[in-house]
Amino acid sequence: MREFLRNLSLCFAAGAFGGLCYALGLWAMGHYGFTRWLGVDIAPYLSAGYLYQRIVWGGICGLIFLLPWHRSWFSRGFWLSLIPAGVLLFLLLPMRGYGLGALSLGLMAPLVIILACAIGGIAASGLLRAEAR
Repeated sequence: MREFLRNLSLCFAAGAFGGLCYALGLWAMGHYGFTRWLGVDIAPYLSAGYLYQRIVWGGICGLIFLLPWHRSWFSRGFWLSLIPAGVLLFLLLPMRGYGLGALSLGLMAPLVIILACAIGGIAASGLLRAEAR
């Protein structure tokens, strides 16, 4: 039980770090014009509320890392990041009125969301790998 709680805590903390990286990555893509260059209307404002929400949800999504995985930490971070990206693209953003895949934000919006989630997932997986050493 003690080992499970330790792993649960580590995965939540790594996910929170991944959520921070996701938020900063998405903000940077908007701030430096990458999303505009792709024709995507995503440019979040960097605020405490914006960061807090993504850090907490990142921690919850970090529990995905409890799943067994025997490949590299990089592929683990990327492939498992597709789960929250799918939830965003096919559930949460359509519920907010952005359409399936958030396509009303631009045709390349799914790519931007997947890329931002991959940044967070790879960062979280890398932190877990560093902790294991």
